[in-house]
Amino acid sequence: MKRPFSQLLKSDILRTARSAASTLGVINIPLLAEQVRKRNEAENIALEDIEYELLQQAQLLNVVMEFDAGRR
Repeated sequence: MKRPFSQLLKSDILRTARSAASTLGVINIPLLAEQVRKRNEAENIALEDIEYELLQQAQLLNVVMEFDAGRR
C-alpha cells in the first residue's frame, strides 16, 4: 500500500523537478528520486513511489526524462 506523502515531501519533489528542468533541461528520475528520498528519510517513503511522483512532475513540466541511476 502506498503511504501518503506529506506536503513537505510533495513540495521537495516539485522543487527538485523544477530545478532540474530549468538548470539541466532534463530530469534524471532515479538519481533525483534517491536525493529526495535521502533528504526525507524520516517519512519512510519507497523510492519507487518517489520516482513515480517525479515522473508525473516531469510529464506536467513537459521536460525530457532520463532513467540512468549511475550518472552523477
